[in-house]
Amino acid sequence: MKKKITYMLFLFVFSITLFSCGDKNEEPDDPNPGGKNIQKEVQDLANSLWSTSSVNPSDSKRKSCFDKVQGYADLCQASYFKNYLSSLSAAADNSEKYDPILAFYRISFDKVLEEIKTTQVSEGSAVIWQVYNMGYVVKTPSGCFAIDISHKYAAKLAPYIDFLCVTHNHSDHYSAELNQAMFDAGKPVLSNYLKAGENYLYTSTRATDYTIGKFRITTNMNDHNSTLTNFVTTYQINCGDDTGNFVLMHVGDSNYKASQYSIKENVDVMIIRYAPNAETENNVIGKTLTPINVLMSHIMELAHAGVDESRWTLEQGLERASKINYEQTYMPFWGEKLVWSKSKLH
Repeated sequence: MKKKITYMLFLFVFSITLFSCGDKNEEPDDPNPGGKNIQKEVQDLANSLWSTSSVNPSDSKRKSCFDKVQGYADLCQASYFKNYLSSLSAAADNSEKYDPILAFYRISFDKVLEEIKTTQVSEGSAVIWQVYNMGYVVKTPSGCFAIDISHKYAAKLAPYIDFLCVTHNHSDHYSAELNQAMFDAGKPVLSNYLKAGENYLYTSTRATDYTIGKFRITTNMNDHNSTLTNFVTTYQINCGDDTGNFVLMHVGDSNYKASQYSIKENVDVMIIRYAPNAETENNVIGKTLTPINVLMSHIMELAHAGVDESRWTLEQGLERASKINYEQTYMPFWGEKLVWSKSKLH
């Protein structure tokens, strides 16, 4: 009996070790060593951040909120976050109660989902939500679409979006569950790699035009880096006459090679990634095209191990945004909503 108890204790300790959040042979930082339910604290912080605006980046209140969020994120190792992403619902729910950055991750997604459901978009305008990393949802008076959604709960968006765009086949830019939910619902998923059957209309590895409802979509192929050539699809989307023909462009992980940019229309909002090679964004912005607004993205991707693995901090994102060749460059964060109206981003 004593041997059996000892063996069971060993199994228990082994299982704790196996599923711990830290990297192998490294003591993980516990985001909440006291084990306190911190959801109210995080909700209050989120509300405080969302009461500010990304179009006013110098707001001291916003900076203070970002400092707290960054502190949460710094305690979250990539291995821990990946374990969370693959965990079952009950385990994930529990993690979100006690880990502040996971609480923020869930709270911000729930906010976006609820607002997509309930927001009525005025004629001549469009609403833009930042979900996570480079993931955005855009809603107009007549439709709704999403680009590069990578999130544990991404599939919940499927009933509320008309089509989905994926810039490339890297896991921080798509959700397999959301892709499948869209296919199951008979809704388009535009990409350069997905093939849902032999006659699927929405996969192309070359420049292509699509029309979905009032949306007119133009794609181009870009290099990701020197080895992944023609790997990233960029999307120029004219959102239709009921938005005043608002044009959004999302470049995914483009390597900003100017010769690969073919601009069909003037761009109102351009969504860019933080370039690993400093300020190569400016190879295109202000030269190949001059958008009215630029949204700096690909900031604080928790599945990346650190700055050397492209987990850019909020401070780095703001600093890079300040160096883009366009004054109206902003950095929205998880859960934030922007409204395009009267030729301006609010």
